[in-house]
Amino acid sequence: MHIQKIHRHGLRAALFLVLGTSVPVLSVAAGAAFPERPIRVLVAFSPGSAPDIVARTLGEQMSKTLKVPVLVENKLGADGVIASDTVAKAAPDGHTLYLATMGNLALASATIKTLPYDAATAFRGVGFVANNPFAILVKHDLPVRSVAELIQASHGKSQGLNYGSAGTVGPLVGAEIKRRTGANMTYIPYKGAQPALVDLVGGQLDMVIADLPSLLPLHQQGKARLLVVTTGKRSALAPDIPTMGESGFRGFDVSTWYAMVAPNGTPDGVIGKLNEALNGALKSAEVSKHLSGLGMTASGSTPKELDDLVRLERERWERMVRETQQITARP
Repeated sequence: MHIQKIHRHGLRAALFLVLGTSVPVLSVAAGAAFPERPIRVLVAFSPGSAPDIVARTLGEQMSKTLKVPVLVENKLGADGVIASDTVAKAAPDGHTLYLATMGNLALASATIKTLPYDAATAFRGVGFVANNPFAILVKHDLPVRSVAELIQASHGKSQGLNYGSAGTVGPLVGAEIKRRTGANMTYIPYKGAQPALVDLVGGQLDMVIADLPSLLPLHQQGKARLLVVTTGKRSALAPDIPTMGESGFRGFDVSTWYAMVAPNGTPDGVIGKLNEALNGALKSAEVSKHLSGLGMTASGSTPKELDDLVRLERERWERMVRETQQITARP
């Protein structure tokens, strides 16, 4: 349906040309000629990371549709700001794309005080890619079987309970639980989920809040116990684990997600071709297999649907950060 809209736009542009207005035709012409050279997809994470794997898998499939190489470039630094800024300031011709996470697109403006680009206007959506749920894993000898029992247990110890997490999403989950319930929980920062899990098994931590795929192996091995997933729906990876909503936290839906965007100003015709290639790749067996292996579910969208999601998520996270007052703006 979106491609049909682009076609109608082309007909309107032809009419404008007859009337002496040529600007819309330039946009259509740009789309018709696209792509003219290899496309690069920036990723703000290291080679071998989940975003990197997703980008490379998608790029391989998209190149078959677009008939040019789709190459991944890892651009690390400043919590993703360097990659985001590079894409925001790239030529808006569709040859520079960004395989970004929720943190890059929606959370950065809430947690980083000064950005070198305008988060509200820097990007145009190409399409949604996948969702990655978060969860809470507790040590095997912590005698709790629900979030309600976890909160009660936090008040039963003078020092409360501690939880390990990395990045920004996990700490915000803990902070939101504290804000809503007054739970006595202390956040212990880690550089990654794996070091936190080592300490959980070793007894130094009471729980870890991280993405579900990272936590699932210890749960399956019986070395720790999944308590809840933080998404609005149960995960196919762990269908027996309840959601926060089912645990009494109405409207609690926190996860990280992946999406592809282009610099703002990229023509409609180009965005349409990219969206068609992306959605086609997401339907391929190879991409579905890779995403499933990472604990994600492929889920395409229209460009507008993604733009609307990013706007709503940015507003939600900015509000949540203000309310929790747990994560302060970084310089």
